[in-house]
Amino acid sequence: MNRRLRNALKGLTAPDAERRRRAMEPFVRATFDSFIRYLYRYLGNEVECEDVLEDVYADIWENPERLANITSERKLLRTVYLYYMRKRLRRVYRRMNRHLFLPQKDLESLVAPELGSLETLSQAELEQALGRALGRLKARERRAIELWMDGFSSRAIANELKTTVGAVKMLKFRTILKLKKMMSEYCHDQ
Repeated sequence: MNRRLRNALKGLTAPDAERRRRAMEPFVRATFDSFIRYLYRYLGNEVECEDVLEDVYADIWENPERLANITSERKLLRTVYLYYMRKRLRRVYRRMNRHLFLPQKDLESLVAPELGSLETLSQAELEQALGRALGRLKARERRAIELWMDGFSSRAIANELKTTVGAVKMLKFRTILKLKKMMSEYCHDQ
């Protein structure tokens, strides 16, 4: 970690408000590029990145105590992500990917094999059948569908599952096909 950033961190965690104010500008100059690069990797939108980063710097100004014992730039980035960025990123993901959100009701209609089977099953039976089908999926497939139902984007799911976005899209597609097949088998058995 360079000296300017180290001094800015010391000033930022000082109890004196004037020293904190003077330290904030060098801290922003020293960290802006790395933070914006990190955010852009997740969001892919410069405007959203700058908005999130503005809020993060405001949070750091109000609560700098988490940055008191930082010794490396890697630890700084990790701490800022965990305590200042993460909740904002989740909010932005949900707002940006609202159209991708998959509620339970939509999942039921997506995997129901025919419109007629939806009408013949009661809501409780359909939920029970879907619950059993989800239980028969592999853990990775089930986790991807659960995250998708919670409103996570493909990129967020890829980060969670430690894979690529393309692999997540293919995983969702194949899992939906599996669920459709399981639901059609259930309907034919009934």
